[in-house]
Amino acid sequence: MRRFISTLLLTVPTLLLTCCEEKQTEVEVNDKDFFSGIEASLSVDSFKNEMATAETEFLRSFADHEIAWQKWDKSILEKSKSSQLPIFAFVGSALGGASSLVAEEFEAKEDLRLMLSKRAVCTVIDINAYPEIATLGFHLSSEIRKTTAFPMLIWLSHEGSPITGIPIGEASGNSLEIIVNNTVAMVEDVWKKSSRYAVENSRSNNADRQDRFDLKQIEPATELREEVFRRGTRQLSSLHSSGDQDIDSVGGLIPYSSLELLAIGSRSNLLTTEIRERCRKASQSVITGLLGGALKDQLDGSYFYARRTTDWSLPNFSKNISSQAKIASMLFKVGGILDDARINAEALTLLRLIESEWLAQSLSSLSPIGDVDVSGGFLWNFTTLRKILTKEELALAITAFSLDDSGNIPIEVDPLGNYFRLNSLTNRVLVSKMAEKHELSEEEVTTNLTLIKKKLLAHREKNTRFVSEKTLTVSDLSCVLKAQIARACHSTDESHLKIAEATADRILKTYWVPGEGLIRLKNGEHTIPARGADYMETSLALIFQYQSTLDDRWFSAALEIMEHALAILAKETDLVAETPPDERIIPIRQHNISMIFGESTLGLADAAANRLYALAGDKRFSALLDKHINIIAPMAKISVVTHTDFIASCALGEEPLVAVFQGDPKSDPGKSLLSLLNAPERLSFLTVRPESGGDKLSALPELPSQNGGASVVLIRNNQLLGQASTPEKLVELLDSIISGK
Repeated sequence: MRRFISTLLLTVPTLLLTCCEEKQTEVEVNDKDFFSGIEASLSVDSFKNEMATAETEFLRSFADHEIAWQKWDKSILEKSKSSQLPIFAFVGSALGGASSLVAEEFEAKEDLRLMLSKRAVCTVIDINAYPEIATLGFHLSSEIRKTTAFPMLIWLSHEGSPITGIPIGEASGNSLEIIVNNTVAMVEDVWKKSSRYAVENSRSNNADRQDRFDLKQIEPATELREEVFRRGTRQLSSLHSSGDQDIDSVGGLIPYSSLELLAIGSRSNLLTTEIRERCRKASQSVITGLLGGALKDQLDGSYFYARRTTDWSLPNFSKNISSQAKIASMLFKVGGILDDARINAEALTLLRLIESEWLAQSLSSLSPIGDVDVSGGFLWNFTTLRKILTKEELALAITAFSLDDSGNIPIEVDPLGNYFRLNSLTNRVLVSKMAEKHELSEEEVTTNLTLIKKKLLAHREKNTRFVSEKTLTVSDLSCVLKAQIARACHSTDESHLKIAEATADRILKTYWVPGEGLIRLKNGEHTIPARGADYMETSLALIFQYQSTLDDRWFSAALEIMEHALAILAKETDLVAETPPDERIIPIRQHNISMIFGESTLGLADAAANRLYALAGDKRFSALLDKHINIIAPMAKISVVTHTDFIASCALGEEPLVAVFQGDPKSDPGKSLLSLLNAPERLSFLTVRPESGGDKLSALPELPSQNGGASVVLIRNNQLLGQASTPEKLVELLDSIISGK
């Protein structure tokens, strides 16, 4: 079984120890004890395991451990100070499965358990509850030139400053013991020889670390948002090469937000015809690859969070609800822009799955645990397949999933040859082709494939051990809400809109406390305050809800949540930080590190502020937008994929294009016009508002009188661009401004 480990990782603690020993010569011999003259008032033996009332299912799984795991809150700093011991933090999550395995090994092996629990105050951190610690893990890993992998082991001083951190990933057995032995020895040695050095050096290192990744104010930018969108989209389109299909036969694995941006670019008159066509082909071809199997689980229809580990081998196949909801939103947006029926159908199917399986169980993540490489789990060999399927079924499965007796996994995704005899279930063969080859009707092929998938799925579930997390965050539901709104706009079905409204109501009822703030995670009486990304994700989802209904309560809620975020999260730099200062143990100021389906807090903030500025005209939002253009635009030049959400926000323009709806949005003519405005090929470039509404909406210039039952007036910078009262005229007007047609 493949294990994630390297020689360098094993030597890191030794290298760190050598470095520390050299630096300690600068410390005076008589001034080495940070706690000099103070008796330790606490013993680790007095600590009791606190995980029984923890906030997530993953954390509560530690409740019966002999290790006295302490909760991750500010009280742990005092416990560390009073016991005069460093803090040991086990950082992991249910996503991936490896964290549960390593924790089990710590508990099962007495030598490891005692080594950790007797020499430090032990805490366990769930990155689903505290995502800023995942960001810290990224930086600590980068400092020792290692790829971030969870679980991660971090030792901290009683001030909450990291002493050292080691990414563990899937290490186990002897490899795990060597890592823990070396690191514990290093930390204990430096702590005993000079606790003052350990505390003061970790404090200094942490300050330097914050200085490195904190965002700096730079000279005001002269580039307009339209130019940022033009440059970034053109650059992104050049990254796709249909001739270099090196990842599951897809021309590059591009995050969901990049696929949205490419599709948006295909409709923009800011780009040349050639670039627009390149954007369309790139977006469509990559999504075709995703649907065929690059990220899709062909057995249950869900989508993987990640398909690769640090050595580029194929597993691990972890899934979570927010990634799948983001994919569903992306499919609705791209399918609508490209008018692709297959993509739209996939979006509808995926969202139904999210609602019927994930939401119904409050399931936020699901990962295989143990040996995920066992054939019959996610990868298959013919011995397993022959046991499960009949001869006729196997023949059809070979065609449908491109199976090969010697394996079908490309060398590009399996460079070490770990899985060369195994098969992944990719499906790029049309039903009509399968029917022709096997002399069946298309209906028979569909029926037989459904039975084959059920058999394989039943076998996989029986033979694979899974770990799950059944605690939804506010961001999880906000991502689902955006997908539901996209579906309602696509289908124009009133029942779909009611489902979205129910989700929005659930968010406000469960996670929003007026005057106090947003909650990231709630489990009974236990809550964790929302992070910056939670505020932005939620506010943006409610803005989309408002634009699709023009119901003022959604705008009021989105505005209030955004205003509260600025009040508590934007004190230091005027930018939205991850956590307020009083919530920090380790001060992680910004969150700009994207995983495969990640968004940066600042990119989300820009998208929310862009629309709120167009709606409310509040100068605080325009000031925030100015900050973003100065800071994120230069970063986007270097890493366009990481900042595609910001670049997509720039499609709204330097001066917002506002569609003012006149009339009754619930009338049939009103619904028709509102549906056209909320179509993804248009909403990506404009903000929708009613002619009159709550007192928080900005004043409008004098508008032409309403024509007929409902009409739309387009304005930009208080200038009237046109009016339309029929769907045909509105499409013509919008396309002339947006697409240049």
